[in-house]
Amino acid sequence: MSVRTYIWLLCSWAAVASCGDTPAGKKEEEPADKKERPGARIVTEQRSNKLLYLDTAKDMFNVLCQGWVNEDDEWALRSMNENSDLEIAHRSFYLSPGGTFVKNPRNAIDVGTWVYDDEKKTITFTYTIDRGRDVYKIAALAPDELRLLNAGINTSTILKFISQRKRLRNYEDDPFYIDNNRWRLPPDGMETDEGIRLRLKANIRFFILYYRASIERKDSEVSFWGLPSPFKWYGGGIYLKKEKELPGNWIKCFYNKDQAMKAYKLAERLLEEKYEWPKKEKNWLKLNLAVLEQMYARIDRL
Repeated sequence: MSVRTYIWLLCSWAAVASCGDTPAGKKEEEPADKKERPGARIVTEQRSNKLLYLDTAKDMFNVLCQGWVNEDDEWALRSMNENSDLEIAHRSFYLSPGGTFVKNPRNAIDVGTWVYDDEKKTITFTYTIDRGRDVYKIAALAPDELRLLNAGINTSTILKFISQRKRLRNYEDDPFYIDNNRWRLPPDGMETDEGIRLRLKANIRFFILYYRASIERKDSEVSFWGLPSPFKWYGGGIYLKKEKELPGNWIKCFYNKDQAMKAYKLAERLLEEKYEWPKKEKNWLKLNLAVLEQMYARIDRL
């Protein structure tokens, strides 16, 4: 086992953590042997005041409130692109401080509520779509690693999840916050044209939040695989997918395929509009974000 600090471990392993959170924008004191010396250059991370950094947190609930992705699945995702036909599992949980969660948004999404039991060191998930419940025992927890054992089945397999050790301070702006994913839950009956428009608009807003979060976190890799959309994303370009390319999980966001195609035609009209691309911007994420924001504002006029 590698040498690392865990907030809490089973088997009575020692939990070591600092005495408090480092405020955003503040630099932690460097150890004496790490201080800058003549001729040496110390590179420190420039922190955003829109992010809450969890690398020095000691409260378990606080650390749990972020996005967790199965380590093996995250490595597999890096070999995928948006046009890949291969289906892979991407097990993940996005836990909000408000007690809601989104599960597996790149696969068959589910949402619901979660409860952490500090005495038993368990997490209980209650699902809205599957209408079931899972109880996981926490085997280990660090700011960037979570190991879970499913207490509801006869197994000794421990699942390892990893995280970025940070989350948006305003968790309602996280693209994987439950309210930002309700457009993915199909309606019980036929929707009006207005309802379809609002569903497409919420789809666009999701990606606005996704781009914003990736920019804020300075993500080195940004993957759109598995996230339902009628659009193709390129560096400095947004295109409409052909009808035969539309992902099944996007069509399933609507009552039926006919209603999904109404949204598709609306997306087509939206992309026929003229948009202003920032002339001096070189970051492709910021370029696409600027146009997405214009599309979001303009969809009400169509």
